[in-house]
Amino acid sequence: MHIKGILFDKDGVFVDFDKTWAPALKVVAREIAEGDAALAAHYLVVAGYDPEADVFQSGSIWAAGNTIDLVTAWLPDGDAAARAEMAARVDGYCAQCEPVPVLPVEQLQAVFSELCAAGYQLAVATNDSSISARRTVDRFGLIEHFGLVMGYDSVTNPKPAADPILKFAGEHGFSVDELAMVGDNLHDAEMARAAGARLAIGVLSGNATRQDLTGQVDHILNDITEV
Repeated sequence: MHIKGILFDKDGVFVDFDKTWAPALKVVAREIAEGDAALAAHYLVVAGYDPEADVFQSGSIWAAGNTIDLVTAWLPDGDAAARAEMAARVDGYCAQCEPVPVLPVEQLQAVFSELCAAGYQLAVATNDSSISARRTVDRFGLIEHFGLVMGYDSVTNPKPAADPILKFAGEHGFSVDELAMVGDNLHDAEMARAAGARLAIGVLSGNATRQDLTGQVDHILNDITEV
């Protein structure tokens, strides 16, 4: 086995999902609902929020899906224009959010620096927007480590489809079996399997549990320091 490239998910991997995106969606839901508390609460539940536990469920739309998935669920009878307008509002807000690192930024920089020094090509594939993803990578001082940063809008078919891995492989001239995927969610594992990637690695720093990931990935790690 010779891995040449490693594709990383973002949220739950090097961004703290709960601290960054749980409060963000609560604000977005209130704004989209225009002050209607019941409608805002409905939006949150549809997105995967458990109000009793105050968490977003593993594999839910907000934990694993993308903005199009979200607005489609929020506007099931909406037309394309209405959904596009809402998606732009959601993505615009998310791009301005201050991401919280899952580990100290210096530790993240050390992990990715070491992987680059070992000769691996690195990339990011997230179901966040590409603008938000690039801003996060830049804010954490990681931009030099990633040759490619992809959001859901960077490919025709985002995760769990194979497109992000195929794009990564194509841009670097790799075979898909020379690539590993690191993520915190089953969408990441499903993408890896769909593309035929050599390894699917799950981390427990996101909102999926060991039970969720068992049998779905090749390795389960506590966080990316163990990659």
